[in-house]
Amino acid sequence: MRAAVGVGRREPGDLRLADAVPEYPLVVHLGLILPNYGEGSSPDGIRHAAEMAEELGFDSVWATEHILVGQEAANPYGRVYAPLVTLAWLAGLTTRVALGTSIVIVPLHHPVHLAKEAATLQELTGGRLRLGLGMGWHEDEFRFLGAELRGRGRRGEEAIRLMQALWRGERSFSGDHWSFEEAIFAPLPDPEPELWFGGSSRRSIGRALEHGGVWHPSRGSDPAHVRAVKERHPELRVIPRTSPELVDALLEAGAEGAVVTLRDDRAMRDFVRRYR
Repeated sequence: MRAAVGVGRREPGDLRLADAVPEYPLVVHLGLILPNYGEGSSPDGIRHAAEMAEELGFDSVWATEHILVGQEAANPYGRVYAPLVTLAWLAGLTTRVALGTSIVIVPLHHPVHLAKEAATLQELTGGRLRLGLGMGWHEDEFRFLGAELRGRGRRGEEAIRLMQALWRGERSFSGDHWSFEEAIFAPLPDPEPELWFGGSSRRSIGRALEHGGVWHPSRGSDPAHVRAVKERHPELRVIPRTSPELVDALLEAGAEGAVVTLRDDRAMRDFVRRYR
């Protein structure tokens, strides 16, 4: 049997559906996209989704990021609750479920600030943070924030190296964009946040392989692409952000789980019943 990614597995008896017989034969990672974005997003809706996910036995909940968008992305990303702040709030309302970002747009953040926020959240939640990282795509958002779209991948990769250097207590760092010497940073998260890498490009896959993280593609990767990647890199953990109707095909292609959007409590219960 294929092992699930080690993220907050439920204990026997913590799930109201514990007596249900699962329809799916493998142990898989189940993640829920939080409604922290879109026209109808609200604190009540976010809180309810997180609490239901914890009650029903989901492994993780995930918050989306966009900061300042143009008309092209206004629906659904014109209204978005900041993901790390949202997860910090939810940490006090949950005890078990992992808290993830799907994804933080790395080139739009100063990496020292991002490293500090992630380290703080990892410590305060007892190691529940799953830091999903991506390089972005919306040109207006980069322009509004004074960041270059071109070269974002190289900047983002340097930012990741810098964050890991800080988490490991390194006092100096030398890069093309950021450098420091004899600097002091704490807390040092132990363990470091697990990194999940969004995107469907070869470089996105390479980042996940390089850092020992999880590849977390979305619309750009169908089951055929996932299968091809898993055949080339069987050691790579793959947990896509996808729609419920594609989950079976993605699991059969080799994915170890799925992160999905579900419309209501009944859909959440049905999803858990099938895969748990």
